[in-house]
Amino acid sequence: MEVLLVLAHVALIWILAVATPGANVLLTINTALQYNRTLAMFSAFGVSTAILLWAFLGGSGLVILLTTFPQLFSVMKVVGGSYLLYLGLRQIYQTRKTKRLGQLPRGQQIISPSNKKVFITAFITSILNPKTGFFVVSLFSVAMPQSMPGSVSGAMTTTMILAIMLTMSSITLCWHSLLATAFSHQSAKSVYARISGVIDYITGGLFTVFGIKVMASS
Repeated sequence: MEVLLVLAHVALIWILAVATPGANVLLTINTALQYNRTLAMFSAFGVSTAILLWAFLGGSGLVILLTTFPQLFSVMKVVGGSYLLYLGLRQIYQTRKTKRLGQLPRGQQIISPSNKKVFITAFITSILNPKTGFFVVSLFSVAMPQSMPGSVSGAMTTTMILAIMLTMSSITLCWHSLLATAFSHQSAKSVYARISGVIDYITGGLFTVFGIKVMASS
């Protein structure tokens, strides 16, 4: 019963957290609009896999390490923020380049990235986001019970950590799969086709802002 209560607590908090717009959500939506649902699903897999790893690190006590060595968290912010900044500037550059060159020659199609590349990009974007990581590992510190009977402590703790990991990763996958499906729909792509330049500039700008905010946050 205690495990179920903890999972319900974690699930409620994580549903609210994962639905909050951020770099991960933006990446999945952008992939769905620019390419197709299959690639967007690989973005969803990449994000949820990173969350699974963050949850494992949280269950392993990473929050204690970050508290003991705050410099490590500062390094994470610089690295993660720099990567988001890179994604934003690359998006803006590619949009400007496409606009400067004009429409593609007749019959030529935009080359889509591979499934593997989309997965890795989504994974790196999520795993290098220190705020996502710190929120995940901090959630463990408030969700895990302070004490349990000694005879069942080890087994119960392991079971609870695994359950929390799967809960958080599953919720993330479900939400991003929903985004991938919704924004790869033809109606959404039709709107995107009409104002793709504006949307791509906004997307690049948001990634840039996210990166600067991560690096500048205290």
